[in-house]
Amino acid sequence: MITKLKPGSLVKVSIQSNAYSPEGFVTAPARGESGILFFESIDLGSYPSSNDFKGKSTLAREGDIATICRYIGRPMKMVDDSMFSYYDVYEILINGKLKQAFRQNLVLLPKDSKE
Repeated sequence: MITKLKPGSLVKVSIQSNAYSPEGFVTAPARGESGILFFESIDLGSYPSSNDFKGKSTLAREGDIATICRYIGRPMKMVDDSMFSYYDVYEILINGKLKQAFRQNLVLLPKDSKE
């Protein structure tokens, strides 16, 4: 089970081996070796499909820092079970922009993990 993130928590972007869920679904579109893209929204009603990432994107690299703004939800097609919490979607502030990200691509920084 992955820890639920609280608003205001600092996280770092995790790319290595995390662009796909264990089931093989894309959780962060890759941008070659440069990093991954976070978009303005993730369509929770249709994920996983071919057009789930919407709006403008922001490039993020391994270890970039973001702030959790709020919990958005989990895709409707995913089981509502804590073992699938890596599909939870959060709104994050990254590079000065609000984007959405799957929990799988966010690692809680140690100082915030003790809350």
